[in-house]
Amino acid sequence: MRVALTKGTLLVPPTYFALSHALAMPELDWRVFTLAARITDPAVTIPVDEAAPRALGGPVPVRVAAQARGLGRMRRAIAAWGPDLIHQHQATWSLPAVGAARETGAPLVVTLHGGDAYPRLGRGAGAAWNARNRTAAFEGASRLLAVSRYLADVALEAGADPKRLSVHYQGVDTHWWTPAPTTAESREEPIVLFVGALSCLKGVDDLARASATLAGRRPHRLVLVGDGPLEAGLRAHAPDHVTFAGRLDREGVRDWMRRAHVLVLPTKPTQGRQEAAGLVLLEAQACGVPVIAYSTGGTPEMITPGASMLSQERSPEALARSIDEALAWSADERADRGAACRAWVKEERSLRGSVDQLRAIYADVTR
Repeated sequence: MRVALTKGTLLVPPTYFALSHALAMPELDWRVFTLAARITDPAVTIPVDEAAPRALGGPVPVRVAAQARGLGRMRRAIAAWGPDLIHQHQATWSLPAVGAARETGAPLVVTLHGGDAYPRLGRGAGAAWNARNRTAAFEGASRLLAVSRYLADVALEAGADPKRLSVHYQGVDTHWWTPAPTTAESREEPIVLFVGALSCLKGVDDLARASATLAGRRPHRLVLVGDGPLEAGLRAHAPDHVTFAGRLDREGVRDWMRRAHVLVLPTKPTQGRQEAAGLVLLEAQACGVPVIAYSTGGTPEMITPGASMLSQERSPEALARSIDEALAWSADERADRGAACRAWVKEERSLRGSVDQLRAIYADVTR
């Protein structure tokens, strides 16, 4: 079976999620179609067709013009390849995939990842463009997949057909995201880890404040992996115990996860949007690292019951209490919680299970 994997732009790292299922299903003939891609991981060997390479760089007018010209080129390239099925990631920028599905008669599967499922986010041209693409995807897709029950409910409120909508958890590769090979107890200060965009949506500002209040009586090292709009401000006021690791490939992320005592992802509702899922929570737990998160959007669906921690209150004070509790765990309790986290991810949120579900979806829409 020929599967055209389509997305507006493709950056790897960090958006491995767009390719993870394809890499785990080598029996299918895959080809990626996108406006522009930047792939620096040599392990990604799937052919990539770029319709507008300049859409990723240069001044805004140049990027917008490249995107506009690339839409038709991308649609024609998808159709010319003759796919048996088209799988679009994110409804935003879905018009080329919708058009190619209409021209070829190939069934279209659309995975909704977050903001692309909302009825309306913001104002202006960007919001209107998202709405246009979302409507086209909702109408043209043979199957709509939401990455959490929370996001499926958002999509239903936005007009998705419940008969064509289902939840498809993305899953993580538990053969790759694994605990550290050795179990020797570390002598360094416990590491509180954050992985994600340094933004208000991800709650890194709350985490920085919570960590600062604890540093004096609960020695630890706060490691921030990623970059984003809050980075400059955080750096300007960062205490000595904070490390900025920058954006890393997945090997670098896994190295930090294997060293971490706990991972914290305090995502908050921001401008009408909430966290859809949070794969980094699953990656950490698969590495045997308990996590702390706010109860936001689809986040509770990614948390190991009884082993990781979910805060109903979203504030630096509540976050500090949760981190304080985690730093007080004995080595045995920390190990037990980590083992429970890994077991839950393997059973409930593994890439293997997600791939099996996707195979069944593909078989259903192509029969």
